[in-house]
Amino acid sequence: MIAPLFSLLALAPAPLRCVIFGGGPEPTHNQVAIESNVRYVHSLLSKRVDKTVLFADGSADSRTVQFLDTRTNAQKAIRTLFGDGPGPAKGEPFLQYRKPNIPRRDGPTNAETITGVFDKLASEGEKASPLLLYFTGHGSPGRGGYDNNQYDLWNGGALTTTTLAGHLTKLPETRPITVVMVQCFSGSFGNLLFEGGVPSGDLARRPICGFFATVKERQAAGCTPEVEEEEYHDFTSYFFAALSGKDRLGRKVAPPDYNKDGKVGMDEALAWTQINEESIDVPVATSDVFLRRFVPMDDDVQLTEESWSSVVAAASPAQKAALEGLSEKLGEPAQSEDRIKNAYTRFQALRQRNLGFHSTRISGDVQQRYQAAREKLVGMYSGLGNRRASVEEWKASVSRATDYLESNPGELADLVKLSGEIEAATAASYKKDIEDARWFRFIRIVKSIVLEQRLRKSGDAIRIGQLETLRKLESQNPLR
Repeated sequence: MIAPLFSLLALAPAPLRCVIFGGGPEPTHNQVAIESNVRYVHSLLSKRVDKTVLFADGSADSRTVQFLDTRTNAQKAIRTLFGDGPGPAKGEPFLQYRKPNIPRRDGPTNAETITGVFDKLASEGEKASPLLLYFTGHGSPGRGGYDNNQYDLWNGGALTTTTLAGHLTKLPETRPITVVMVQCFSGSFGNLLFEGGVPSGDLARRPICGFFATVKERQAAGCTPEVEEEEYHDFTSYFFAALSGKDRLGRKVAPPDYNKDGKVGMDEALAWTQINEESIDVPVATSDVFLRRFVPMDDDVQLTEESWSSVVAAASPAQKAALEGLSEKLGEPAQSEDRIKNAYTRFQALRQRNLGFHSTRISGDVQQRYQAAREKLVGMYSGLGNRRASVEEWKASVSRATDYLESNPGELADLVKLSGEIEAATAASYKKDIEDARWFRFIRIVKSIVLEQRLRKSGDAIRIGQLETLRKLESQNPLR
């Protein structure tokens, strides 16, 4: 007999327990945006919430947070021309490092500390509070495929999907767990639904659900050294703004209460994110993973046989809002019945590019001016172009070149214009990447709806009940 997903539980509000895992594997990959995510999510947790925060090396005094310090037009122009230093000095010319600015630090994000955290969680017993696990940082593909990807730990360690699944087995099976992960390749962790964290495993006998910034094969947005938080367009920014009603700058967000029940659930926050997030992310929920595991579909081309009206009629309020919102963003005519075929065509093109991204295209004139400006400054300050330059020589050359531009306003104005043209070309490329991601989101939502229709038509009462229980968990709001 197939084991149940988990027992149906009373989902009455209870004090939350939250563990925040943050930081990259080293200072050069521990960008300020990761720190900002930790601070933002922590700020949304009430005083009643029992919190644990692991961040980078766990120290309050280490300069582990990377940020970009470009304050003047001259600095920005030099960054455009020399984004990477030569040889051992390789790196952005204006990257700086400072001490962490987060409300608490309970230890480093390493394997030993994480093991200790889960041992402590296990000791809290059967009546422990619901648990929210939030991960922000970097992720990498697993060995031999994408089903066992990893969250990168401080100093080179790795927390794989199967390792995290092993930690969760220490906890009582009755403890509700919500996992939110925003690193690259995070969709692999949807396999936490299954015993051992492997997609072929039995369904886990615990109340667990999760939301992930992107599918297991793709990078995610958000790891930037830029300090302007109003420019952050990533899963954390949108998902938690929808859940809390407050964005990371403290501005109010209209609640996406798509089912009109007076509250916003995680499923509705996900739908709002799918519509509005201006990034390459293709978010994943555990219910998506469940349906793809247990409902067969030999070829996605079968989706094109579905009419738009029938898919919308079968959608949940949140799914319907996401499909209609994405249709509008993508410029699909309001009465078009071809939306699914169009989305599938775009999705196939994306797959043929191996889920890749568009290259930035710069005109020949811009390229020539770019090369000429670089060559002139390298001729004046050789450290800019010396592949064997020391860090000190590189920085000294950058400083002198910046001073030169500030004392030559006409030349600086030309470079500011050039920088703007290059930024515009980069933005145009990224806009295409965002559009691709929206088509990808669209077709994934359609597939989840179609798979659920098939499941319900199958009459498999056990699987239908498991899905409904999972959907109920995904409709909760851990912040309320």
